[in-house]
Formats: sequence, C-alpha cells, structure tokens
Amino acid sequence: MRDLDERLDLGRMRDLRGRSAQPWIRRVLVALVAVPVALAATGAFGQSTSTLVADDGGARLQVEVPDTLRGGLLWRARIAIRAELDIKLPRIVLGSGWVQSMQLNTIEPAPQSEASRGSRVVLSYPELKAGNELVVYLQLQVNPTTFGKQDTSVEVDDETVLVARIPHVTRVLP
Repeated sequence: MRDLDERLDLGRMRDLRGRSAQPWIRRVLVALVAVPVALAATGAFGQSTSTLVADDGGARLQVEVPDTLRGGLLWRARIAIRAELDIKLPRIVLGSGWVQSMQLNTIEPAPQSEASRGSRVVLSYPELKAGNELVVYLQLQVNPTTFGKQDTSVEVDDETVLVARIPHVTRVLP
C-alpha cells in the first residue's frame, strides 16, 4: 500500500495539475453530441405535421402531413373529406411521393379498389352524401436511402372530375 502511495501524484490526479484543458475538451465534445440531439427533440429534423385545408365548394379536404422527414422514419398522414355536395364515386388521388421511395404500410379504412393514374395512386371509396365525412389514415415509412423532395399532394375526384386539391411537397433529409 505504501508503494502505491509513493507512486500516486495527488497534484496531477486530484488537482489536475498540467491537465487543465482536458476537462474543457471533454465538455466541448459532449456539447457537440448534445446539440443535434436537442435539435432533433425540438422537431428541427422533421416529422412535425402541417394541417392543410382546401374548401372548393364540392368538398372540404383536410390533410395532415409532415413537411420534413428523415430516411427510415415511420410516419402517418390523415386525409379528411367532408362532402358539401353528393360525391357519387369519390376517389382520393395521391401524388407520386406517397409511394415512390416510401413503404405504404396501412390504409384505414381500406378502399373499395385501388388503381393508378400514371405515377399517382387512386383510392376509390363508396358514395359520400352531402354532409358526410370520410377520414382516411395512412401509415408509411421512408426508405432509408431516400432524400430530396417528394410530391405528397392530394386530390379528391368524383370519378374523374376534380372536387378539391391540396398541392404539397415533403422534403426528405438524408
């Protein structure tokens, strides 16, 4: 024990003599790691949603969708349609960014049929009487290698006649 006491330099070990800069270097390194974590916690890197509304006379369309996402992120969207006039053959037409470089995991309620118009997905639902509302939830995941702008616009058609449209672009961070 006495041998150990003789080799122990209390000034260097306890008082940090000669090592006064080392604690500051550690603190700066911890702060560099903490800043991105704090920014992510405040939503600076995506997933905060925007509520967009189009009220074009035939229907009121409301879409909740993120403006910014990150690769690999699971996210959800909500599309609500309140018919102001009867819509005999309601179709929700999703922009190409909803499925291109995304995994569309769930659509609730399920559409009666699904089709495409070029790169856009068309979801068909039963007739909506004036005053009725259809709410559709989508759960998706961004492919990890995706980045850039994605067309997440939404249209409501009565078969092929445009009833309401919300243009939207979602930015995907790497």
